Amino acid sequence: MASYSALEKATSKHPHDWGRAMASAMAKLVEAARMDGRTFENEFLFGEELQLQIDEDADGVTIKLTWTPDS
Repeated sequence: MASYSALEKATSKHPHDWGRAMASAMAKLVEAARMDGRTFENEFLFGEELQLQIDEDADGVTIKLTWTPDS
């Protein structure tokens, strides 16, 4: 079963500043799935569970999104 993940850096340790990094990680995750041959409309992630991991680093945080499709 394929699994897709994407990393993005946020330069702040404050959660209210992470939106742009999370959106960028989501776009990278979707692009990775498309490059693997998955064709989707915008709604393909509706109802899907994504795993979010946030790790602190010296300058802010690293955000990792992971998606393992059911099918």
